[in-house]
Amino acid sequence: MSRQLLVTTSWDDGHPLDLRLAERLAHHGMPGTFFCPLHNAEGLPVMTGPALRQLHAAGFEIGSHTHDHAYASRLPPAAWADQVRRGKEALESALAAPVTGFCYPGGAHDAQARATAKACGFTYARTTDNFHLDIGDDPFRVPTTLQCFGHRRAVLLGNLARRGHWRRRAATAAVVLRRDRLAARLDALLEHALTRGGVLHLWGHSWELEQQGLWPVLEDFLAAVARSVPPAHRLPLCHLMARLGGQAREAAA
Repeated sequence: MSRQLLVTTSWDDGHPLDLRLAERLAHHGMPGTFFCPLHNAEGLPVMTGPALRQLHAAGFEIGSHTHDHAYASRLPPAAWADQVRRGKEALESALAAPVTGFCYPGGAHDAQARATAKACGFTYARTTDNFHLDIGDDPFRVPTTLQCFGHRRAVLLGNLARRGHWRRRAATAAVVLRRDRLAARLDALLEHALTRGGVLHLWGHSWELEQQGLWPVLEDFLAAVARSVPPAHRLPLCHLMARLGGQAREAAA
């Protein structure tokens, strides 16, 4: 490993299968951040208070995903603000602990949505922008490296085309797009990231792992990370943001 690599994972929607996912992460010594709504308006089940507390007690970060898995792009500003505020308050009540991280459902956000997340007291907000090996320039537009999902190339190319920062993302995108299957993409991505350094941020949904039969693929990736990345370099997203955000402030001072 020629440059330092930090690895984080984050998981959306608060599905009950997150408990199984957390067990596999813990088995491989991998932290994780779980972004959880209290209800999912799209009909998927969500974890109840006891399950959320179990996850939190096991040492995983719990972040907010609005109260009802609401999209910023589908709501007027006041309704969006209500979703963001109520989601944070309800999670904090369930956990009896602060909730500082947020994720935009569907990755949908604009300047108003980001300002609302900040005004509601979050310290960072994650997007669904892929192919980054960094945490970005704005704590309320935190990017990712890859979704743990068997996307077609056209979907991945669409993400690349829409999200900007093409030069920053081009090399990582090329590594992923040259492979057809998720397992091969993850293998190549880890090798690429170990050489370049930075932040490898895998994200996804536990219910999609089940739906697509991707548990073995994830297991293999986590085992590879455990072999090649020291435990101190595997961080939950909140610790990663605090660490790298602090370095950025020191560099700017």
